[in-house]
Amino acid sequence: MTNVDILFRYEDQPSEAAMFALGNLKEVYGIRRIEIDQPGKTIRVEYDATRLTRAVVANLLRRGGISILEEVALTAPQSPLEHPDGSQPPAAVK
Repeated sequence: MTNVDILFRYEDQPSEAAMFALGNLKEVYGIRRIEIDQPGKTIRVEYDATRLTRAVVANLLRRGGISILEEVALTAPQSPLEHPDGSQPPAAVK
C-alpha cells in the first residue's frame, strides 16, 4: 500500500447532493480519507496509489458534483541551489 495525499481547489460550495456523494466516496476501495476546508475551498484526499491514480480521484470528485478547478501542491517547490534553512551554498571554486 502506498498512501498519497492530493489537494484540490474547488470553485463552488458543494451542494447537499455533492456532500452526500463525498460521503459515499469513502466507500471506494483505495480512498482512505477525505478532508474538506470550506473557507479555503479545498478538498484533501488520501488514497492508495497502488489502487487509484490522481486522475481517477479527480474524476470521482467531479462525478460526485465537486467543481474542481486545479490540483494544489502540498509542498512549496524548492530551488535546487537553496538549502532548507534558506541559506545559499558557497560559490564554486575554480
